[in-house]
Amino acid sequence: MVSTSTRFRDLAGFRGEIFVTAHRGAFIKDNHVIEAENSLPAIERARRLGCDMVEVDVHFTADGTAVVIHDDTLNRTTTGRGAVANHTYADLRTLSLIHPGTGEPFETHVPTLEEAFLTLGPQMMINVECKTGIEAIPDIAKIAHNAGVIEQVTVKTNARGAAQIGKVGDILAGLTHPVDFIPILIDQIDGIETLQTVCEDLPISCVECVVELPRGPKGFVALDRLGITPDGGPLFSIEARRIAEAHNVRQFINTLYVDPAIPGTQWNGGRNCQLARIAPDSVYAFWIAHGASIIQTDEPEFLLAWLRQNGFRLDHT
Repeated sequence: MVSTSTRFRDLAGFRGEIFVTAHRGAFIKDNHVIEAENSLPAIERARRLGCDMVEVDVHFTADGTAVVIHDDTLNRTTTGRGAVANHTYADLRTLSLIHPGTGEPFETHVPTLEEAFLTLGPQMMINVECKTGIEAIPDIAKIAHNAGVIEQVTVKTNARGAAQIGKVGDILAGLTHPVDFIPILIDQIDGIETLQTVCEDLPISCVECVVELPRGPKGFVALDRLGITPDGGPLFSIEARRIAEAHNVRQFINTLYVDPAIPGTQWNGGRNCQLARIAPDSVYAFWIAHGASIIQTDEPEFLLAWLRQNGFRLDHT
């Protein structure tokens, strides 16, 4: 069997395959939270569903333990309060993860990054978002090496500006145990020029492309009104696809639900999980046609079913 990590790193050799990344684990089904986000049960569910990758967020406790949690405080997702960085991991072990809407506790705890790594199984990859910045990359790589999953690990964070990109390059070059880095680019800020730079200057296999809606009229009045991108924006343009393919780099799109806590949030120009549930072709087929070969989603079970029905899931022997 060809490993997931081998296929991930070889766009040219496995063209046409679409990788599915479960956002914060497979914690949602049919727009309902069924597991705690960023939890071991959510990671396990992603593996059982057949996801290629699971995305998690990492912060560090007061005693330096890497823990899987999205926010820099405990307030929204646990029974505790206060900043993650002000608590030891022993403190966090006494807490339960909770449903972010109802506050009901789940029978699970804030996991360490090592625990998350050990839950992957032999095939599924993991995308670790460094919430505390690029300086955490060496620590994450060391934990991955010690857990025996270094080939399955990718790390990501925003890579904005030449100085930041250069610093990332220096960190990656100095790693004893290399991991894949996924830069996050925002089309209305970074554009084609930064895509070209990261593809040329960093040893990457993938770039995450955030699609914001352009400011001002574009001539597609109905789509403007609905907040839906008509063309995928600059990072999914023909030129962007040419650059990515020339460097064997996958383009990664988020089709996440809009976060009601962040007014105006856009990761995907409106072609997101809400729209996919009623018109999946206008989301998944659209992004695939515009160059995406990795789709991160809050609805991995739904997306996997659509991909199978449309010939994008292949067996590897």
